[in-house]
Amino acid sequence: MRVTNSMLVNNLMNNLNTNLARMDKLESQLASGRKYAHISDDPVALIYAQAARSRLTRLSHYQATIGTAQDWLASVESGLMELQGRVADVYTSVIDAATDVKGAADKNNVAQLIAQLRDHYLDTLNATFGDKYMFAGYNTPGDNAATKKITGPFTLDDNWNLHYNGHNLSDLLGLTVNGSTVYSGDVSGIFGGLRIDASSGAAKAAADAQAALDAINGTIPGDGLLYKIAAVNTDIGNKSDEIGLLAIEITTMENQIAGIDKEIMEKYGDLDTLNALNGQKEAILNGPGGLKELRLLDSEKNAELTEMKATRDSFLADLNNVANVDAQYDPCGRVALSIGGVSLIGYDTAPAAVPVIATVANSSLDPLNPTAGSIEYLQSMLEMMDTLKADVLTFDVGPGVSMAVTYNGIDLVMYQAPDNTTLNVFNLLHEVYQATSSGAPADEIGSFITSLQYAQNHLLAKTAEIGGRTNRLDLLTARYKQDELNYEQMKSDAEDADMADVIMYQKMAEAVYQAALSAGARVIQPTLMDFLR
Repeated sequence: MRVTNSMLVNNLMNNLNTNLARMDKLESQLASGRKYAHISDDPVALIYAQAARSRLTRLSHYQATIGTAQDWLASVESGLMELQGRVADVYTSVIDAATDVKGAADKNNVAQLIAQLRDHYLDTLNATFGDKYMFAGYNTPGDNAATKKITGPFTLDDNWNLHYNGHNLSDLLGLTVNGSTVYSGDVSGIFGGLRIDASSGAAKAAADAQAALDAINGTIPGDGLLYKIAAVNTDIGNKSDEIGLLAIEITTMENQIAGIDKEIMEKYGDLDTLNALNGQKEAILNGPGGLKELRLLDSEKNAELTEMKATRDSFLADLNNVANVDAQYDPCGRVALSIGGVSLIGYDTAPAAVPVIATVANSSLDPLNPTAGSIEYLQSMLEMMDTLKADVLTFDVGPGVSMAVTYNGIDLVMYQAPDNTTLNVFNLLHEVYQATSSGAPADEIGSFITSLQYAQNHLLAKTAEIGGRTNRLDLLTARYKQDELNYEQMKSDAEDADMADVIMYQKMAEAVYQAALSAGARVIQPTLMDFLR
């Protein structure tokens, strides 16, 4: 095979370009620090690096969010300690005042201190952090259109009732049974199993009515005695209406006969007219549908009505064993029953649902076994309570991990004491103020000590929970820092060049290129003319 000079030149140039390309790639790695300049160089490695970079971006977001959340938790913890501290101060003042050594003036001085602590408690409930209230969820400070002043979510009315966003926390679960109020003081366990004190008042009347209803309806098989009385009431009413209509018809016919008798007297001696009038009278008295027939029907219906009333009286006799059942009759003879002021049945109505909220158990009403009436109201109030309490500021601190960084103020005002009673801290502070300012005796003032201890324990428990959340965020921060190192290593492994290797290969490529240039210069430099010369 004949090798020409141009072939040598072309091969030399190709080899030099290959060396230059290798050197260019190594030079690019050395300058950028990355293995690849294009996705096509190694698609798998570059996608792996992009995934690591994406995770690092998400980590950076979560780390920034955790920083903000920790700031909120620190502020909320400070607010909780402030609330607990004010209750503790009131507790100390009560202990100081709960002695007969203190006179009325001394107690009044304590009351003035307690008043300021109470008001500061309210101010702390309305405390803000940045542009949000700490204990009012997503409420933001704003002006009151009427007063042109900034109004917090927690406000007072003229009766010192505490309101949250317009909801009266001082009487949140006040309900009405048959027109009588069951006061919220009789309601306990709103944060657990709801119970209503049925030992007195409207709740007791309703509970007694429910017990009476069960006892009455249990005496007769089938629909129960009340329903049978209601049916008899309907029958008596219908029969009374029929008798009333008959009485109208009988009276009408008697008036007609009286008119005929008067006319006979006026026309006495006119035989034809007299015979005609006597015929009319005979027809009214004894004709079909006449007065005689109506009176017979009236007698039958009255007999039926008497029998219905006897049935009614028999039914009512069965109620003798039920205490406090009140029976009243209307003019027709129908009966209305009630117990303790709660209607069991009306004259014209079927047995109504007794307005109680649950069956009786140990002189209390158990919400686990609701019957009818006010249970719907209580359920709606409790649902509203849960909705309000759930209104808290939260942060996403991880994939699918959301953390509340504060409490709704309702959790800090209302709580369930160990004895299952529901207490309102603000109401408690105000009641302490009223007792001390009025110079109440020592035992009355001292009665608040246990409730104040419960309030302190409740707020301390909330503070401890905030501390636990702070520790959890610290653990998340440490984990995210470790994850950041892992993802950085993953990204580096995928795209960073090994500088020692790159420098070594670059020097080797440079030496090869220099050698190629030297060899090429010696081979290509001589030409045919140079050889002939």
